[in-house]
Amino acid sequence: MKRPSLKFDKDAILGFLLNHCEKFVVGLIGLIGLGLAWNGVNALRLKSVRSDQTPEAVSQLTAQTVQHIDAAAKPPADTIRKGGDLAATIDPWRPQQVKIAPAPDMSLFDRPLMQELAKRAKPDVLPIEDLRAIAGVAVLPDTTDPAAMMQPPGRGPAIDAPAPETQPRRPGGRRPKPGDEPVPEQPPAEFDPAMAAGQRVKVVPYVLVTGLVPAAKQQDEYLRAFGSAGFRDPQLDLPHWNQYRVERAVVGPTGAPPEWKPLKLRNVELFGQDGGMAPPPGQATEAMQQDPLPAGFVLGSTETDIGYVAPLPQRIDEPWGLEAVHPWFRSQLKKLLEEAAPGVLGDSPAVPIDAKRLKDSAAEFDGQIGVLADMQLVDEPLRNGPIVAFKVTSADGSVTFPTEAFGTGDQPVFVMSAAWARSLEFDNGPKRDTNCSLRVRMERIGKVPVAHILGITYPAADGGAEEELVDPSPFPFAAGGGGGDLAFGGAGEMGGATRNGAEFRLFRFIDTTVKAGQRYRYRVRLSVRNPNFGIDRQHLADPASAKGELLPSKESNETPPVSVPDATTLLVQTLTKEEIKEKKLKSGSLQVLVLAPTSNTGNYTLRSLITETGGLANVDSSLNKPGDIRMKGEEVTTGRVLVDFRGRQEEPGKPGTPPETLEMLFLKDDGSFEFVSAADSQRIADRYMPTLEPPAVPVNDVPELLPPVPRRGSNK
Repeated sequence: MKRPSLKFDKDAILGFLLNHCEKFVVGLIGLIGLGLAWNGVNALRLKSVRSDQTPEAVSQLTAQTVQHIDAAAKPPADTIRKGGDLAATIDPWRPQQVKIAPAPDMSLFDRPLMQELAKRAKPDVLPIEDLRAIAGVAVLPDTTDPAAMMQPPGRGPAIDAPAPETQPRRPGGRRPKPGDEPVPEQPPAEFDPAMAAGQRVKVVPYVLVTGLVPAAKQQDEYLRAFGSAGFRDPQLDLPHWNQYRVERAVVGPTGAPPEWKPLKLRNVELFGQDGGMAPPPGQATEAMQQDPLPAGFVLGSTETDIGYVAPLPQRIDEPWGLEAVHPWFRSQLKKLLEEAAPGVLGDSPAVPIDAKRLKDSAAEFDGQIGVLADMQLVDEPLRNGPIVAFKVTSADGSVTFPTEAFGTGDQPVFVMSAAWARSLEFDNGPKRDTNCSLRVRMERIGKVPVAHILGITYPAADGGAEEELVDPSPFPFAAGGGGGDLAFGGAGEMGGATRNGAEFRLFRFIDTTVKAGQRYRYRVRLSVRNPNFGIDRQHLADPASAKGELLPSKESNETPPVSVPDATTLLVQTLTKEEIKEKKLKSGSLQVLVLAPTSNTGNYTLRSLITETGGLANVDSSLNKPGDIRMKGEEVTTGRVLVDFRGRQEEPGKPGTPPETLEMLFLKDDGSFEFVSAADSQRIADRYMPTLEPPAVPVNDVPELLPPVPRRGSNK
């Protein structure tokens, strides 16, 4: 018998599988089919239920169970609790008796145990909101004239001189009716025609631009970008505003695209290392008006390096009013005064305060207004942001309040607002080492007691009147008047916007390069310091966000067109019958007043002319005839034509129904119209009337060495 040949190499195994693989597959399928057939047979064989699972068997078991339950009439003795009352036992556990603590508002396990850290994002820079512009004309001192910068010592010029008991009737003015004399009204002390006669001034047209810096919204944006970041820097993760750009466009014909040009910033102050403000180099120092806003409404030294509120130059004609601030802050100022009342204006009765008692127990005088007599301001003041601290000692040297103790204990420190201190610097500041009385209001900046100086009174010398300096804006520091930007008190993590509660901060820019008669539009673009500049790229969500030291914003809204008024103003007034007869006004003739700068000093002076409908409102003294003076004052060309008028210039002789208001319509040389009414002109005409007909100088006061000046048209 021949032995079969078996090979186990690769080719033999592969050939076996190719020849017999289908047999194995068929056999496996057959085994699976036999298993399925067997299970089907069992299912057919066991489809009937057992006898104990039939409905009859289940019903029988149920009946037996009910029979057993009914058979036990009483529960077993071992299941009955002996003694006591079950109701009395469970009563303390009823819901009405049990005090269940309320569930916590925030579950302990609804957030991850460890905060999920993210990378630093790039914050959006929010632009200035609600940008507005107003135009006007201001009379400013000429900085090239030394006499223009001299200011009388003492308090502000508006409160130095008492109101006169009687007010002489202006030449050509309205005669008061019997029993209807007007209450004497003191003209603003900033304007004194007699004092300004020899003082060089300049009449400057201006446009005042104000807007809202969204401080709180920018704070929230920074919190969104860095609130959950793995790498945080407390100094960088707060908004820090930097440079800004003001652009102006001249409004041309309708449909012409505006041509925006950046303006050169003037009167921009910079914050120094000590927090004080200093003008940029190369700009002349001018007398500035104290700002009516407390420091809580402007960007402080911790929020910007450049002043976003341009200081206002001191005006001669009238002080800046609420037009110098954005309308949003006017309601905030009213609210601030209401919250801080009483005593916010410093007119509440002050109680005497003993200096030694104040130093030993400052908390006793919190919120009070008091006067400390026989005190002295010594050494140099300590400046920090919106406040200036002074070292104060008693006249006998027994009590001293140093500035070095600020924030170190319960010792009070005497401070005043930096705005008022800057205003006092023009009068060489408060006198040092001189006995005075200090009117203070005790406040707190954080936990530090401060004596907020509201007024300084120096005793009379040689029988003269007392000299008193009064803070014109005595806003409390705790209400936003300066305490929010202090480095001593410890700035909060979220910065000044949250501390002071001011949603917006003021932006202000004054443009004195405008031309009268032009129309302008403005827009502003600001920038903030890039908080990601210099940060390692591993901490940044976008490495490109680290480029550039500043992040610019989009342009603000464009202001509506604003027209710059002309420096020359036309005025009208009503006249009595005697004045009409004296001026020889005929039927149809009218007197017009022209207010324009004079070539001598540059200040405003009045002129008068007699014209009629269709006549030019120009003052030309050559038109005066002998015995008929139709023009008074310096010559000026207005280029306006009287188109029409309504009403009567003659005042009614008898009391009764008020007459129709005198109104005039003038045509300007550019084709526009100017409307003038006696009601709107009365206040300005009364103020400048002494410049039209100055009082006669007594003969004894005329220097003998000066020859008489010949009148124009005289042959002498």
